[in-house]
Amino acid sequence: MNSILVVDDKAPALLQLKRSLERNGYEVYTAGKGKEALELLDRQLVDLILLDLQLPDIDGLQVCQEVRELYPLLPIIIISVVHEVESIVQALNQGADDYVQKPFDMDEVLARIGVQLRHTHPLSAKPEAQTLIIGPLSIDFEQRCVKVNDQKVDLTYTEFKLLSILARNRGRIVTYDILISEVWGYDEVSELQSVHTYINRLRKKIETPANRRFIRNEPKIGYRFVGEE
Repeated sequence: MNSILVVDDKAPALLQLKRSLERNGYEVYTAGKGKEALELLDRQLVDLILLDLQLPDIDGLQVCQEVRELYPLLPIIIISVVHEVESIVQALNQGADDYVQKPFDMDEVLARIGVQLRHTHPLSAKPEAQTLIIGPLSIDFEQRCVKVNDQKVDLTYTEFKLLSILARNRGRIVTYDILISEVWGYDEVSELQSVHTYINRLRKKIETPANRRFIRNEPKIGYRFVGEE
């Protein structure tokens, strides 16, 4: 049974989330403050954290950063009423794996939890699998070979690098800053148009009317690779 730590200072919301998660088979721990959450993590192993940003003692972003430093592989999903793009980007850059805005649909939260847990606890493939197959799309990371419907697709070095980063982080938002830094090696706002240009080229090569869209745009934030193995 997977365990989840829910951190939220609003007691009604905390209780509602706890009950919903337990009904769906999760073991749930709760904390109403950031310090309480960090102390709980010192003595209790959990598989994922749902973290509110507005906490009464420690800023949620600080909690996120500390958790990421202490537990590099522990999935963190932010749940917050804050809708500003800058706050979302900051949370993702501080180490959050996903961001859900309140009020949210519980089915969406459960789906996002499932995606993160599959990343850390894959059911049918090794974590470092060299080949990823999603529907008609096949990516061989070692041989740098991409196929759609068993037909090889010719990608440039930059296109493959983008696809590799997005696919290896499937389900997660990859920010523009991360893409620019990882693919081009520097962080320049002026290179944002290059990201859009190469993503569009990549989409034309791996996405067709007969194939579902694999790369989803997260406006003003980045891109997310979607799909199940």
